[in-house]
Amino acid sequence: MEGEKPLGSLADLIVATSGDAEDIVASDYPLGSYKGVNVDGLDPLQIAALHSVLVNKDLTELLGNYEPIAAGSDSGPWLVKFPEELIAALGTISPDNQAAVGSEWAASDQLQKANWTEQDAVGFVARLVHFAQVVSFEEKELFLCAYD
Repeated sequence: MEGEKPLGSLADLIVATSGDAEDIVASDYPLGSYKGVNVDGLDPLQIAALHSVLVNKDLTELLGNYEPIAAGSDSGPWLVKFPEELIAALGTISPDNQAAVGSEWAASDQLQKANWTEQDAVGFVARLVHFAQVVSFEEKELFLCAYD
């Protein structure tokens, strides 16, 4: 991805099922066992901000959806499941609309505070759209595994 990733949390997107949650957080390298991609810089609050943009709901209404469903320990890693509503919304974003969504997401307080550029946001939107389509096709779920 051009401009690579903004600084921030260490994280991976993981394609799996909820039944895999404990194995994912127990793994030293879940991308060795599960389909996914590194997304350093992405955290649950930023995903919630994108969710808010896509479904036109207040961020505070959505935050309860972003609590970890599993943790390796008190100090991580933490596994957060993407809500079905977000997966459905991401799956409808056409390639022509990804830049506009990324631009709107980049303007959110959460991305502004993390010093994301519009280019960063657009790149992450493209990755998230791809993985939303994969999990829908494979009848699996999408998770963010955050390491710090």
